[in-house]
Amino acid sequence: MKRYCSIFGLLCSVVLLYMGYNAKLNAANESVQLIVRGDDFGMTHAANMAIAKGFEQGILTCSSILTIAPWFEEAARITRENPGWCIGVHLALNGEWRDYRWKPVLPVTEVPSLVDEDGYFYQTEEAFLAANPSLEEVEKELRAQVELALRRKIDIQYVDTHMGTARATPELHDIVKRISQDYGVPISQGYEGDRVSIYEVPYKRKEKALAEELKKLGPGLWLLVVHPGLDTPEARALVDANPEGLKDVALHRAAVTKALTSKKIKRIVEKRNIQLTDYRKLQAQK
Repeated sequence: MKRYCSIFGLLCSVVLLYMGYNAKLNAANESVQLIVRGDDFGMTHAANMAIAKGFEQGILTCSSILTIAPWFEEAARITRENPGWCIGVHLALNGEWRDYRWKPVLPVTEVPSLVDEDGYFYQTEEAFLAANPSLEEVEKELRAQVELALRRKIDIQYVDTHMGTARATPELHDIVKRISQDYGVPISQGYEGDRVSIYEVPYKRKEKALAEELKKLGPGLWLLVVHPGLDTPEARALVDANPEGLKDVALHRAAVTKALTSKKIKRIVEKRNIQLTDYRKLQAQK
């Protein structure tokens, strides 16, 4: 379980956000600022509805869109209908679900080292790395994912990585950095250290756990990464192929949505004067 956290912990934690402008903001501002990022926008219809609810009724401030996922087109349409939302591209090199497989944006013939014999992304980071993927093909595919989002008229505000796979090695991380620089957007990422997690908290305790963490946040810029969802038959069919993956995915993700839209959570944010922010606002402060 500890190993699973080291791989996926950044996707499920409240972590101190280190960016080029973070030190400057902290030095000049003693307030508590919080980015709340909802991942896997476009993964399922349930995820799309939950993320919309998080924006409209909760504390969600950003969402990372999966251009490779089957419900991406719906997510893109919803995004166009809500141009004020802060949306990033969730750069993906694998898909972790049993019986629910994803393929690259590019034809598999153009990126053969990134896929299995059936043309699907590998389900685990280990399998992906063991296939000795071509760095040239990785960069080609990740740029294609960004370009697809742009073709769908999405105003991209940042990039990040699905399951951290695109940052699994220094060489892969360098590719993400180049993409960030070339498209003029920051990388949304946290680092090990001053972080706490609600990812593995039992779904019945997620709201309470989030409340406790918000009460403890000190001055500075923080990042909360969550995975909103709904408890639907579609979502209940999801099974993480990683042996350390969470069980009862639908219940966990529905509990996240409930926490994000909770009156209790919103009262804590208001009482503590936590400033909910996003990457568009941060860029404007630079």
